[in-house]
Amino acid sequence: MIIMKLIRWLLILILFYFIICNIIIFIFAYQKPAANADTLVVLGSQVVGTPAQAPLTLQIRLNTAINYLQANPNTKVIVCGGQGSDESATEASVMADYLIQKGIEPSRVYLEDRSRRTAQQFVYANQVLPLGKTVVVTNDFHILRSIMLAKRSNIGDISGLSAPLSYSNFDKYIAMIREPLALLNSWLFDHPLDYVETKLDN
Repeated sequence: MIIMKLIRWLLILILFYFIICNIIIFIFAYQKPAANADTLVVLGSQVVGTPAQAPLTLQIRLNTAINYLQANPNTKVIVCGGQGSDESATEASVMADYLIQKGIEPSRVYLEDRSRRTAQQFVYANQVLPLGKTVVVTNDFHILRSIMLAKRSNIGDISGLSAPLSYSNFDKYIAMIREPLALLNSWLFDHPLDYVETKLDN
């Protein structure tokens, strides 16, 4: 009987964590990005097909980035993402092609094509060019964790630009389950500078 009560309370606490965490995640997403940033960092996401293409969720990130770049013509952009085992090209190359095809000047577009995790992207991007005042573009559910990892990567002048998903997009519901777990994991274990330095030394 006591065990059943403990299990019930544990389930209530887990449910409570997911609800509160999702509320915080989606409230945090609607911050105002800095204007006239030195660098816009667009975080990668899985690309699909051969030849590789950006799926809808990634297109929403890229379209949000395009709007910012058009309004801030002096801002450079770094697109992030390496090539996974199930991808036919690097995420960064697909994202760069998308931006250029939509009218962004190629001279403004830089590629960070080594990262495999969010925890690596800011460190590697900062090696492509000094980021300076930075705005990170990612989907709404991903902003909170991304800014936390950016600050751990010594990117101090950072703000977020949310690319929100509609509730008709199934990825939104997957994120509401996955992201609270990913946020907890990153808060406990992701220290980007240590991780990247270890990988580079090997």
